[in-house]
Amino acid sequence: MNIYSKWLAKYVTLPEGAETLAHLLTSLGLESNVIPNAYDTLTGVVTAEIVTVGKHPGSDRLSICEVNDGHQSVTVVCGAPNAAPGQKVMLAKPGAILPNGMKITSSRVRGILSEGMLCAEDELGISDDHSGIMILDPATPCGMTIQHYFESRGFTLSVDLTPNRPDAASHIGIARDLACALDRDMHLPRIELTENEPSTASAITVSIDNPVGCPRYAARIVKGLAIGPSPDWLAEALQHVGIRSINNVVDAANYVLMETGHPLHTFDYREIRRKQIIVRNARSAEMVTTLDGIQRQLNEEILLICDGERPVAIGGIMGLANSEITEQTTDILIESAYFDPGTIRKGSKYLGLQSEASYRFERGADPQGVIFALNRVTALIQELAGGQVLTGIVDNYIRPLSSPRVVVRFQRINQLLGVDVAPEWVVSKLRRIGCEIIAADQQSVTLISPSWRPDLEREVDYIEEVLRFYGMSNIPACTEIRIPLTAEHDNRHDHLESIRQSVADFGYVEVYNNSLVSEKLIGYGLENHPPVRLKNPLSLDMAYLRTELAPGLTFTAQRNIFRRNRDLQLFEIGFIQTLDPDSETHARETLKLAVLVSGLYSARHWDVSPRPSDLFNLKGLLEALAERYGWPQPEYKPSNHRLYQPVLEIMMVNQPIGWLMQAKPEYLRTTWDIEQPLAIMELNLDVLLSLLRMDRHYSALPVYPSVQRDLSIVLDERQLVDDVVKIIQQYGGSSLKEVRFYDLYQGKNIDKGQKSFTFSLVFQTAERTLTDEEVDHTMQTIIGALERDCQARLR
Repeated sequence: MNIYSKWLAKYVTLPEGAETLAHLLTSLGLESNVIPNAYDTLTGVVTAEIVTVGKHPGSDRLSICEVNDGHQSVTVVCGAPNAAPGQKVMLAKPGAILPNGMKITSSRVRGILSEGMLCAEDELGISDDHSGIMILDPATPCGMTIQHYFESRGFTLSVDLTPNRPDAASHIGIARDLACALDRDMHLPRIELTENEPSTASAITVSIDNPVGCPRYAARIVKGLAIGPSPDWLAEALQHVGIRSINNVVDAANYVLMETGHPLHTFDYREIRRKQIIVRNARSAEMVTTLDGIQRQLNEEILLICDGERPVAIGGIMGLANSEITEQTTDILIESAYFDPGTIRKGSKYLGLQSEASYRFERGADPQGVIFALNRVTALIQELAGGQVLTGIVDNYIRPLSSPRVVVRFQRINQLLGVDVAPEWVVSKLRRIGCEIIAADQQSVTLISPSWRPDLEREVDYIEEVLRFYGMSNIPACTEIRIPLTAEHDNRHDHLESIRQSVADFGYVEVYNNSLVSEKLIGYGLENHPPVRLKNPLSLDMAYLRTELAPGLTFTAQRNIFRRNRDLQLFEIGFIQTLDPDSETHARETLKLAVLVSGLYSARHWDVSPRPSDLFNLKGLLEALAERYGWPQPEYKPSNHRLYQPVLEIMMVNQPIGWLMQAKPEYLRTTWDIEQPLAIMELNLDVLLSLLRMDRHYSALPVYPSVQRDLSIVLDERQLVDDVVKIIQQYGGSSLKEVRFYDLYQGKNIDKGQKSFTFSLVFQTAERTLTDEEVDHTMQTIIGALERDCQARLR
């Protein structure tokens, strides 16, 4: 933002010189630069007085002016319509070169010798105004160079603010820091206004439907004012900070905005229907036209200021065209409110619209400064435009906000800064920046943060304030570390890296795919998650955030297969994003692991028959990882999908953690032009990391022998192995140590619609040797359970 030195000097005495002030502000963390002017390097342009103005004998449009520059009088032919005797003007003498490249010479204009030029503002690079010559203050001495003239009128600084300093987005905020740094008094503007009956409360009602988005809304009304141009001092002040003068009422609101940092808005009171103000959220797809003439579609998170029938402003961002101030306006309603930063930030981002108001509200305005700013702008409007101010203020403050109470320890300050700072000095500086001192002794100071500093919440924030005013350059260099170095161990990161390394150790190659994908890849996932679309994508191929890893991994497989790299074991760990309207970013992020196999699982070898990859490779990988990281035993639920078959949903402790799936041949052929089988496993790592158990328990090796029995049963072909294993484990008792499925048979001697399973069962105890009778009894119990629950029979 821009700061005008002449404006700033109203509140605090400034140091001499523009560069000195810029350096001081930069040292306080407010990076500043003096804005250069087009006229800074001009020579031969001085202040002068028009002595006489006469008509040019050869032109109706030109005039002949006698101009005195304090040393001599010269004749200048001028075409400006506003030249008049007694005016102080800018005279460009022969030899001067203006910012637009024009070189001034003595020349004859229709027979009359002209010895210079009287300049308009655009010719001097001051503004775009070319309506007439620039008229100076009547008290301006003649003969001053243009640089000397403008130096006496102040200079402009560009201040680059950090997001945590909304208070510094104003002249008073900057002045407060300067007063503290220079130990000088701070002068706030005096507010003097005259009120008249009736009361404001009788002329307007305010209701707030969303107290979170708008905790406070205050209003005043001024009637019978006269809209007109602003005085020169106001237009000049706004011009120096980059704001175009509009009229006295709008300019007054902009002036107080740049003065206090608190945004205000003025409505034409006659356009407020039913004399009501209602603060509510917009309806989905509601349309409004803002002051810039653009029609905008809103969503339900955007805050609206409405009258009794319709919206009149987008809260904290911009007013609407239906209630703007015009030349016919005589009565106005002035709004001063506090809006929630998060609400304004989301609304501004959604609309792609940032204003001076939203810039401040989304960083945090002063909730306790609402009334001061309202009274200040009301008094200024009354001074500039007249009118009657209705008595009192309507102040709807339904969710009061309080500032934090903080204890600052002097020993901690000295420890962090590495210097000894006097407690008295610290307390005086904190009081100067606006803190309310509750208690102070030689050990600490207890204070309440100023309402205009939302960044001061903790002790360390105040230690940073002490450093700002003590000065970084005053901290001596030292050769020892006085701050103990500590670091929190990130177990999640370590576990994630361990899982990544484990998958690679099993022979899989990690790949990284782009998280920005096309709509095509969104449509080819297993789950139908609503996608997040970019507002301004670089291309159609990068228009969405990916909702799954599987399509991107399939795309990688396609590129490899097309290049004759057909035997693939690939994996990727990355985030996917799905639409979540309840989150601040409208996106929910999930960490996933996806693994893909295709082609032959092992390299061709003369002694080993090649085996194609399939779902069982992925299942084996999952179960090996589960054993290594202490995850619960995975369970599998058959499912269906238009693109994959078979599809198994993976469950752990009754919660889904991912999918095992084989792509359908027709899907691979028509969509990806892939002719070989392809299987994918996709796992939710956020859930798996929460289930991870890395503790290990060790026991002595068993000293008693085990007993092994085989069990072959015939049962319905729709029966799942996993269900049979669960029954065996349930009825096998504590002595059953292992159940291994090793044979499936369908064919001769097996009825149609049935199949045969064969299991190897191992029994063992740590206390004694099991007898055959004990094992036989357990086997009969298992067989009985299988006959009852699965209608199985021994083969």
